[in-house]
Amino acid sequence: MKRFICVVMAALMLFLHIDVLEAASVRPSVVSQNVKTSASGKATAGKVTAGKTPAGKTKAGTPAPVTGAVSSAGPRLSAVRYGDSTERLRIVLDTGSVPEYTVTKENNGTRLVVTMNNLATSIQSAPDCGSNVIRDVILGTYGSDTVQLIVDMKAALDTKVYALQNPGRIVIDIQKEYEKETVTSVAPGLSYTKYVRVDSRGMLTSYLLEVDRNRFDVGLALAGGSISSGRASVKSIAGARGAVAAVNGGYFGLDGMLIGNTRIDGQTAGTTYYRRTSLGFMPDGKLKLAPSEYYGEVNVKGKKVFLSGVNCERGENTTILYNSLFGSYTKTNEFGTEYVIRDGRVTAVSQGNSFIPSGSQVISVHGTAQEAFAGVKVGDKVAVGESFGSELDGAKNIIGAGPELLRGGMVNVTAEAEQFPNDIARGRAPRTAVGIKADGKMLLLVVDGRQSHSIGATLVETAQLLKRFGAVNGFNLDGGGSSELVLQGQIMNSPSDGRERAVGSAVVVVRK
Repeated sequence: MKRFICVVMAALMLFLHIDVLEAASVRPSVVSQNVKTSASGKATAGKVTAGKTPAGKTKAGTPAPVTGAVSSAGPRLSAVRYGDSTERLRIVLDTGSVPEYTVTKENNGTRLVVTMNNLATSIQSAPDCGSNVIRDVILGTYGSDTVQLIVDMKAALDTKVYALQNPGRIVIDIQKEYEKETVTSVAPGLSYTKYVRVDSRGMLTSYLLEVDRNRFDVGLALAGGSISSGRASVKSIAGARGAVAAVNGGYFGLDGMLIGNTRIDGQTAGTTYYRRTSLGFMPDGKLKLAPSEYYGEVNVKGKKVFLSGVNCERGENTTILYNSLFGSYTKTNEFGTEYVIRDGRVTAVSQGNSFIPSGSQVISVHGTAQEAFAGVKVGDKVAVGESFGSELDGAKNIIGAGPELLRGGMVNVTAEAEQFPNDIARGRAPRTAVGIKADGKMLLLVVDGRQSHSIGATLVETAQLLKRFGAVNGFNLDGGGSSELVLQGQIMNSPSDGRERAVGSAVVVVRK
């Protein structure tokens, strides 16, 4: 009996020993931290099961990492090293063996985040980098097995993240300077280019349309169809004209009044009394960039009366010319006198807010300016004379802005000679410009500025960009928050106001 009990007890102990060995050989599923970093840099953790990365690649498409549980023999971050050269910054993470990792980019591509799971480390922070392209390198740990490296760059630089074996390490290569040009054919005769450049100045992003005027008409369109309608967005102006593409036009006042020597279909749309660069669409179909200087006069009873302005608000003691580009009525008050002129003769006289018939002009005079018109009545001869200068008088359409940027293939910025203020002439800003190629094709350029993805351009840099894309002549349009390019109903750039700015006019591209 004792012998039987001993046998049973021995068997039971053997069974229990085998059960313990089997339980010890079962490894629970490994759980790691999947860390996402917000735009502010604050990390938030969420649980995911390890080993979920598709075979053959990581989240960023790099060679597949080695995955597995963290143990004393597993991957361990022992050092963060830098190698800085003229063209490239290299960051090396020594891990012994390669851990599971993911790569993401944030903040318009200026922040690189490498999250490594199943990785141990005793390193508390990354050493100082000292590179001129990096703002900061931040090392953080989450729990016992997740390490995250954040690289904040001064610009959205090209990066490559990959793993090497024997010994295991993760390598981050950051290309310091680059140019990237993406060209899209929109239609025969119309192409779109997005150009990104990164150098020691920072990141610049620009957008370009190349237009073959044998296939597309290019012209200036007014916001709301008339000057008195006020301002509108480039997108809405393009939509109203059925345009394939558009950029913002020249300078304007808050009321939509055009500031610049401008002519549309033979009628004066706006003026300035500065001698400034304008673009003329000549009768032979060629584009001509030349200085323009507006001169307007009214011949009445043998006297010459100089025009104070065209299609603008009538001030005290002034003589203003209105035409149908302004709108249906002059919108003036009753404290002046207005003369409707057609074919050189007065057809109507009123005190204010006169109707502007198609094909007619209205001379509006106030205060002392009325003296020269004393006694003028319906039927009297009154002749209006206008000039934009000998080089552009023959142009039916003129776009006025300035300054000149490029002439004969050479950078030629004339901001000082054209008396532009510093907010236009100096510093980097969003820009819009027009270029003319040797073959007559037209370039419409928009440069973003005042944003993380683009530092903006000086006038000289804008001229250099036009030249890079093949322009031999070029001039500046309005810029700043007005700079905008619309293509097929979509806003292609990033206006610096954070939204579209209402402008006075737009250069539109319309199919013939």
